[in-house]
Amino acid sequence: MVKIKKIGVLGGAFNPPHRGHLILAKTALKKLRLDKIIFIPYGIPALKKFVLVPAKERLKMASLLVGKNPKFEVSDYEVKKKKISYTIDTVGYLKKKYTNSKIYWIIGEDSLREIIEEKWRGGLRVLDLAKFIVFSRPNQKFTLKKIKRKFTKNKKLALKKVIFVRKKVPISATNIRKKLKKGQNIEKLLPKKVLEYIKVKKLYV
Repeated sequence: MVKIKKIGVLGGAFNPPHRGHLILAKTALKKLRLDKIIFIPYGIPALKKFVLVPAKERLKMASLLVGKNPKFEVSDYEVKKKKISYTIDTVGYLKKKYTNSKIYWIIGEDSLREIIEEKWRGGLRVLDLAKFIVFSRPNQKFTLKKIKRKFTKNKKLALKKVIFVRKKVPISATNIRKKLKKGQNIEKLLPKKVLEYIKVKKLYV
């Protein structure tokens, strides 16, 4: 009998990648007993409004973040597409590439809200293509309670399909970018190699 591998996927802007991403990945790896985690930086995101540094820079930083951890790898799939990245398409690609595997997609509670409100391509259908692991963030504790009444049915259906993981990750890329612009110390928020790369390339200044 062929063993079914459990592959976790952490997609995102990685603008920049930071220790919080590692905490999410390591927590999912342990709690769900995953075989590995694939980090997938956006090429062109469908919903994000903030300014991204070039995709090649974010891809390189993601590789520096992962380092030589045998359980982690970085995919350039969405970056190479050079067009808007949709999760439903990436999941389809991964399922074809990794046969005999089950995909576990890691998201935040804010992203689950977007799915419930049908802002993601495919709407709730995307939740049937992979198992979604939802991390609750400290500053968005009540985000699902703010969903409009017309999406109540979607919310009930979605909550039956996802796995919630409660984990405090008090690090955000937004905060890191702000600190970098102000010249503040962020050594505890980023691995040394990522921080050095940002300084050499003069990113986020």
